[in-house]
Amino acid sequence: MKHKCHISIGSNLGARLTNCKCAIEELKKWSSIISVSSFYETEPWGYKDDNNYINMVIKISTSLSPHDLLNKLKIIEVSMGRKKKQKNVLYQARIIDLDILFFDNLIINQTNLIIPHPKLSERKYVLQPFVEIDPHFICPLTNNQMIEIFQKSQDPSRVCLYTH
Repeated sequence: MKHKCHISIGSNLGARLTNCKCAIEELKKWSSIISVSSFYETEPWGYKDDNNYINMVIKISTSLSPHDLLNKLKIIEVSMGRKKKQKNVLYQARIIDLDILFFDNLIINQTNLIIPHPKLSERKYVLQPFVEIDPHFICPLTNNQMIEIFQKSQDPSRVCLYTH
């Protein structure tokens, strides 16, 4: 059975744009890409850093289960050089970050996997590219369209279309 999933992609170390494109190429090996947002340059969220992020959202179709998808995303991150998080550090710079935002209309709340992504509505850097590709997607937790969630966001972060 094919599942529809939304995934956020971000990078603020090294060749940020290339890192995001490389992650998409890896995803293509076991999923079909349905849509891809533009690239956005964003300031770090939740911590201070000199390096801005390149962020985007993609929608894929996959036959993987939610846990298998998470494992594949973690494998991609490690293979691209993502380092383990330092102890007692909530957020830090990263070469690549891949997060499951939605998996069909499932609601999963387990220790190692929470879907929809728990901080989605707080992150304009995810909401803006999401709304670009799927504004009328309905969040199964809130029953609101993504465009409504984006419009209600309190996140003051600067999110700019990245032109390269």
